[in-house]
This record gives sequence, structure tokens and C-alpha cells, in this order.
Amino acid sequence: MITGENETRQNIQADKASKNQKKASEENQRIIDSYDYLSNAAATQDCTGLIPSAPLNEAELESYDALYKYQPPKIPAAKDQK
Repeated sequence: MITGENETRQNIQADKASKNQKKASEENQRIIDSYDYLSNAAATQDCTGLIPSAPLNEAELESYDALYKYQPPKIPAAKDQK
């Protein structure tokens, strides 16, 4: 029976190690996902120098925006609530 007990202990230890690895993997993925906000950050392939001067009209501004989303989203101003 000693062999059976050792095998059971080894199985329990292997299960614990597997669970610890899974927890570590999930934690690593959570950390990686928390950096997703950087996906639209400046990079080597960024369109720096896209607009050499201010747009002359709304159509030109829309053309730049269609090419590359460089402006923050427009959020309507909240009305004063009393």
C-alpha cells in the first residue's frame, strides 16, 4: 500500500502544481490585457507628421480623420443640472 499512497501524493502534488501554473498564466494574461490601452499609442509605424498645417475646412479635417484616427472622440458637454 505504500506505493499506492506515494502515487496518490504525487498525483495531488501534480494537481496543485498544475493549478498554480494555471493561476500564474491567468495572472500574466490579466497583466498583458491591462496594457491594451496602448494599442493606439505612437509606434514605429505611426503616422507622425500626418498634418503639416491646420485643416482649412471641415472636409479636409474629415479626410485626415478617415485616414487616421488622431483626435479623441467627441463627447457632448453635460448640461448643468441643478
